[in-house]
Amino acid sequence: MKALLKILFRNHWKGIFLIIILTIIDVGAQLYVIEIIPLILTCIKSGLYEDTFSMIDEVIMAIFCSIISTLFISYLSTSISSNFALNLKEKLFSIVMNINTVDEYSKINFSGLMTRLIRGVDTEQSFVLVFLRRILLLFVAAVWVIYSLIDMNLLFAFAFTIFLFIYGFLFILKLNQSANTYFKVKKLNGKLNNLFRDNIVGLKTIKLFSKEKYSSDTFKKAADNAYNEGYKFQNSLNFPYVFLIVMHIAVILFMLWALFIFDSNKKLAVDVFLALLYLLYLINHINAINPFIDIYSLAYTSATRIEEVLALERTPTHSNKKESDFKGIEFNNVSVNISDREILSDISFKIPQNSKNLIVGPVGAGKTSLIYSLIGTYKINSGSILINGENVQSESWDEKICLISDNLFLLKDNVFENVRLGDESITRDVVISACRDALFTKDLSFEVNEEGNNLSSDFKQRLSISRALAHDCEIYIFDNSFSQIESASKKIIKENIKKRLSDKIIIFIDNAFEDYQDMDNIIVMKNASIVDHGNHDYLIKNCETYKSLINYSGGK
Repeated sequence: MKALLKILFRNHWKGIFLIIILTIIDVGAQLYVIEIIPLILTCIKSGLYEDTFSMIDEVIMAIFCSIISTLFISYLSTSISSNFALNLKEKLFSIVMNINTVDEYSKINFSGLMTRLIRGVDTEQSFVLVFLRRILLLFVAAVWVIYSLIDMNLLFAFAFTIFLFIYGFLFILKLNQSANTYFKVKKLNGKLNNLFRDNIVGLKTIKLFSKEKYSSDTFKKAADNAYNEGYKFQNSLNFPYVFLIVMHIAVILFMLWALFIFDSNKKLAVDVFLALLYLLYLINHINAINPFIDIYSLAYTSATRIEEVLALERTPTHSNKKESDFKGIEFNNVSVNISDREILSDISFKIPQNSKNLIVGPVGAGKTSLIYSLIGTYKINSGSILINGENVQSESWDEKICLISDNLFLLKDNVFENVRLGDESITRDVVISACRDALFTKDLSFEVNEEGNNLSSDFKQRLSISRALAHDCEIYIFDNSFSQIESASKKIIKENIKKRLSDKIIIFIDNAFEDYQDMDNIIVMKNASIVDHGNHDYLIKNCETYKSLINYSGGK
């Protein structure tokens, strides 16, 4: 919650300050009306009608000021809460879209993530709205009432201030306790839902292994825990009503005290009447904080989830110092471990600019892991990866590397929009040229269904290649990107790629060797390590692993 409040006050402090000023005007106008009512009654009783009409004019002006202030407060609070929610949604979307490391993925449950975040931000918006309209008003009203009581009776004002201070402390403490309880309830309900889903999905397996009793007991225990915590939470929400009862008792005692000391002193009678009106005014605003109590627990839970994502925001770091003068890609003694398993071991090699490269190796050799470490999906444990002398761990290369894999994301839109993918700088001519090189023959206006269900696997891969060729990057990586394309077309597409991207770094990951013998550099991998690298002629003479792979594929 603290992180979100910092964002709110940092970005909208001017508007909040203006709301505070308007709230002071609003409360001042309302209390002025309360203060002048006894004087109007006295004037009417005494027959001073001219003074009465003059004071009625002042009351009308005060009411007008209160209405105008309330309207502006309503407008500003709505504007601030809406802008706060919009900016927060954009920030969260940007963070989620830029999450690309395994460590970051593991910190968040991505199932329904954006839905939960958007719903959470809407809750925060409602919370901010209630805070600006109700809580600030209550705080200003309490301060003003105490100030007004000081003029009447210093001892009474002091006692009332101590009472409000103690209540405020207990209120915040109890509110946080309720929010923590509600957070536990949400977690327990989530666990309960998961158990229910798992039981339904795995029902046959459970019955097969005679685990019905175990499953039933586990589910019942989780349900009991959720019920008990939920009961505690609902019961804890009763604490404001206890305070209101105490406040009403205090008002009654105050009235009895006034009657006890009351005599013919008219000033005392007016003061008592005014103090009573002040207390009733404050009680009315305290009654109005119930919406805040209801939404605080929801906002607390949502803020916890949102702040988990905000913590993943990366601060861009730009190093002016070049670690190398080499133009291209450098792997320097790179090792990567995931879940205590080494998936890359002491990898070192160089890929120069404007070069065509192939990475080969048996299944599980570490080819894709090598690429994932290059694009930042895998965090390296030791060594360094440099692109044009800059460390990829400290510089953002996301927009400079294009990865084309068999996991293709397709929009439910036409071919043109699927190729340019929101980049308005890409013209129709560029898209047509890219599709021509990928031998994608569908019209640009052809509507692609959800997940490309109306396209064959062959055409999905061609569309993926078209998208890559239309975007201008420095490095292009084709990871098993031609597996569904028939041989004759595959060869033409590869040749088109080599010609079109002749001034770029091209990296192919493939074990089909017949189209790659003209590669500038072939990297051979096995058991998470590099066995050898060089051109085809060198490797066919000196690398047994390479020769075995060629023989296994039926190549020469």
